[in-house]
Amino acid sequence: MLGLYARALEASGVATSMITILPEVTEKTGVPRTLHVPFKLGRPCGEPFDFGTRKKVVNQLLEIAEKPAGSYLEYEN
Repeated sequence: MLGLYARALEASGVATSMITILPEVTEKTGVPRTLHVPFKLGRPCGEPFDFGTRKKVVNQLLEIAEKPAGSYLEYEN
């Protein structure tokens, strides 16, 4: 569902990037930029209180936001 909002925002000129745990589902919605993370469902930024991992996720998400639409990154630990 959020992928559809991302596409609409992109169409109006706003760059978006999203975290995905299920890339095969995200790909079907046509999300412009995605960061695939290997975490459990419900924990897209890692375990609670693991601030180091969360910071890495956010930094990589911001990194992909600067790339062209259609970009896809795997989370790098």
